[in-house]
Amino acid sequence: MKTSKLYDGQLFLDPLGESSYASDGGNMSSQSLSKSVKKKRPPKLAERSGGKISIILVDDHPIFLSGLQELFRKQPDFELLGVAESVADLKKLLEKKKPQVILMDFELPEGDGISATAFVRKQSPETKVVMLTGYDNPPLIFRALKVGAVGYLLKNTRSKEILETLRKVADGEVLLNPDLASKFLHEFQRDQEVEELRRLVQTLTNREEEVLRSVATGASNKEISQQLFISELTVKMHLASIFRKLQVNDRTKAAVLALKAGLGDE
Repeated sequence: MKTSKLYDGQLFLDPLGESSYASDGGNMSSQSLSKSVKKKRPPKLAERSGGKISIILVDDHPIFLSGLQELFRKQPDFELLGVAESVADLKKLLEKKKPQVILMDFELPEGDGISATAFVRKQSPETKVVMLTGYDNPPLIFRALKVGAVGYLLKNTRSKEILETLRKVADGEVLLNPDLASKFLHEFQRDQEVEELRRLVQTLTNREEEVLRSVATGASNKEISQQLFISELTVKMHLASIFRKLQVNDRTKAAVLALKAGLGDE
């Protein structure tokens, strides 16, 4: 995900691009997200070897990994370039191999699948990463998509479906089921909302941001004046300016926006 792009109201998971809106002005719906979409492929940086789909498997469960190896070795249209049981193993493999597809577990020794995916996107931008997970976790999946994964599969997915999905991924096609599309849309919109709030907060002066942080902790005007060594009148003046810039009309709403923007976490 690096990232999602919208073209004619449809979502394309584009591992080479950045988030952007298209002809519908950025208005999304779960219906448009859930469509089966096939994007025009960019010029390939790594062609299939002998017409086969080159793949690397990354998982730290020996039995599960062994089963995957057996599956792909039996497929005439796949070429298994190697397996990795940790992030360190994957990095060593990528020094010599540039697969079309990597099937990546979320939970790995010496790191995790999300950080490993970000590394893959830097080292081998043409490689498509599909995440493996034991359970449906939309926020986690969304994080993986944001750093460059093009999709995910549950570990209990049937072998036939795994193969079909990876063939489509190799051909530039990505499917989102309606349920995931709805959850993904929620996560995307929430992320967009936070970015907008942070943009508004950035319009504040340093002093106004200090006042807002104090407001977010529940401090009164008197307490804020004591903390910042300013008069209560000055606090009120700063609050008036903060309300105007954040487009709110009371301190409670301002405090909520501050927390959503992450000021309370710093």
